[in-house]
Amino acid sequence: MASHRRRSPLPMSTVLPLLPDDPEELGGYTLIGRLGGGGMGTVFLARSAGGRLAAVKTVRADLRDQPGYRERLVLEAEAVEVLGAGHTAAFLGADPDAARPWLATAYLIGPSLTEAVAGAGPLPEDAVRRLGSGLAEALAALHRAGLVHRDLKPSNVLITAQGPRLIDFGLAQAPGSPRLTAPGGITGTPAYMSPEQARGERPGTEGDVFALGGVLVFASSGHGPYDADGRADTLRLLRDGAAPDLSGVPHEPQEPHEPQEPDEPHEPLGLRGTLAACLAPEPGDRPTPDRLRESWGPFDADEFADVLPEALLADLSRRLGEIAAVGTPLRQPAPRRALSRRTVLTGAAAAAATGAGLTALWLTGSLPGARSGTRSGGSGSGGSGSGGSGSAGSAATPGPGRSTARPSGTPPAPLWSIAVPFTAGPAVATDEVLVHHDEVLRGFSTTDGRVLWEAPTSTVGLARAGNRLAGLVFDTDGNASAGYVDPRTGRLGADAPGPAVLGDLAYTTEVLAADDACLYLKAFYRSDGQGDSPWAVAYDLAAGQVRWRRRLEGVVRGRDQSLIMSAVVSGGRLICTDPGRIFAVDVRDGRPLWSCLLRTDPQAASPERVSGGTYPPAASERHAFDFDGRITAVDLTTGAVAWTLEPEDERSLGEPVCLNGAVYVAYEVLHAFDETTGKKTWTHDAGGYIRHVALPDPFRGELYTAAGDGGQAVVAVDTDKRRTAWTLSTGAVGMSDGADRLVQHGNRLYAQTLDRIAAIPLD
Repeated sequence: MASHRRRSPLPMSTVLPLLPDDPEELGGYTLIGRLGGGGMGTVFLARSAGGRLAAVKTVRADLRDQPGYRERLVLEAEAVEVLGAGHTAAFLGADPDAARPWLATAYLIGPSLTEAVAGAGPLPEDAVRRLGSGLAEALAALHRAGLVHRDLKPSNVLITAQGPRLIDFGLAQAPGSPRLTAPGGITGTPAYMSPEQARGERPGTEGDVFALGGVLVFASSGHGPYDADGRADTLRLLRDGAAPDLSGVPHEPQEPHEPQEPDEPHEPLGLRGTLAACLAPEPGDRPTPDRLRESWGPFDADEFADVLPEALLADLSRRLGEIAAVGTPLRQPAPRRALSRRTVLTGAAAAAATGAGLTALWLTGSLPGARSGTRSGGSGSGGSGSGGSGSAGSAATPGPGRSTARPSGTPPAPLWSIAVPFTAGPAVATDEVLVHHDEVLRGFSTTDGRVLWEAPTSTVGLARAGNRLAGLVFDTDGNASAGYVDPRTGRLGADAPGPAVLGDLAYTTEVLAADDACLYLKAFYRSDGQGDSPWAVAYDLAAGQVRWRRRLEGVVRGRDQSLIMSAVVSGGRLICTDPGRIFAVDVRDGRPLWSCLLRTDPQAASPERVSGGTYPPAASERHAFDFDGRITAVDLTTGAVAWTLEPEDERSLGEPVCLNGAVYVAYEVLHAFDETTGKKTWTHDAGGYIRHVALPDPFRGELYTAAGDGGQAVVAVDTDKRRTAWTLSTGAVGMSDGADRLVQHGNRLYAQTLDRIAAIPLD
């Protein structure tokens, strides 16, 4: 398996700029830049009063007052202090009781194991043994202190010149301490959690050993022992005690070892056999960290660098030089030479917290009127649909207000409802602003529905990038700029790159989608010939540069040779639909991955083929879904058709929403289908006509559906109990015919019709 793994370039920079709302100082540390973020908060690069570099971690604002999260910071501080600089970053200080809780450790220079293997390939066997010895020593020290890591994975292991270092103890816990998660809740990363952890049981020290085995399988082969297609499949494999995938791990020595006397020095075991023992289904069958240290020998920090690949040593050397050049705090505008984006310290989740801080440039009243060109694009991974629409027809009408303790079965009271003359598509929502369009884009305050700004849709394309807005803008001279958009003003940053970075883009360029790293465009350049295929362009939002561009060959055009496309980002893929097909490209380099032709040329040119130009395709961890009245599930890896759902009459099936192995579709009532087979598993009739199912963002145990008839506008369905949780009446939202569409973001649900939008709290 390792031989087929595609290497990606080692990251080019370590430090990202501070955002405008970031503090300049925390606990006496001057913040220099952002290193990334994880499930609990953001990690900053900082400098102490004495000049020492530090990594300062803070708890996310929405978690600070939730039960258990300050306690987690205390446990993380305890774990760091107990392990010391030999096994993790040196503890410098913490204040879990501060208004903005923080934890400071010494700054470590080196890539995560995930990055190291992606850039330099799997490690040699000797390096894996020494890596294992160093990590076993760290776990032994942690366990002697009465703590369990509970989230050991490749991204939580840093490779430094002096040896491996464990990081991110946000889930660390004493085995006998009170739970910080609900009983039966599953915490950790599925691909590296133990079977007992996958069953919702409280993991002990043996669970860390199981995770260590998985980490070393990854280090030696480039893949994990349970790299299933999705979280649910991985958990099933673990719960069933399935054998791990050890392909690529070196085999045992051919000559058998002679039996050893108890008092003889222990002869090292074969790597493959030792890792298989670590991954034993039963906790009692796994070796202890001390036993592993005996097998692999004591860790020698002075010799660790000698066994690392040359490419990894070169990366370490580069990072040392780069960090030596870091001085004053990085805030935009700033020189771009040292501000490329990269994922650091907190592993895979770090990408979700990146983004450059931008000062205001543009937009209210400064752009020209209608031009043919840019449409609003689709949302990012897990986002809420394509760029939205609408314009204000009246001031917001606040609802009765929120209830802090809503009884079971009682619907929430809307926050506000506003009249709009026309809504062309789903809104785009962030925490601060709701954006929708008709002739103009308008940004509404999510708090009270006030209009914050306006912009012409003909020259602006927007998409949600993580929890921020990103956009492409054409000025009066036809020059394109791109970057993050201030949600309060609708303006790009003053330093937003123009043609010198983006190239000479034509007006027909459109925003396709965004994720927390890039804005993806369907681009045409003024130098292109008539009929040329468009380009797919990935613009790196943090680095302020084009990451890649590739021709989109084989596109299928609709009537009048128009090319209507929509897209969504999922599973490292930009998944696109055009009038005839669904296809995917790799978000890392734009490389085509697969293409699936679903419609003939006459079908592609038919007037009925319009959904691809309005809403993006849907996606799960295993499938991409094309819908044009029917629904086609396509394997996300191969592009092969898995199954197709046909409507039972002339009506069209609604857009699918895939969740935990089930596909939910609005078709008068709510239908649930098995994701693997496409077979119907259950239906729910809420008493009204179900028109649309909101994409969960996040999933809260309920699916929210837009309804009409019977006086209903919104119906919440409990998917476990398969029954209505609550309904919201048409009168409550001011929509006499019910809701047509819903967009969920965080603790807000936005109901839409052609002439009204209402905000519904989900607290």
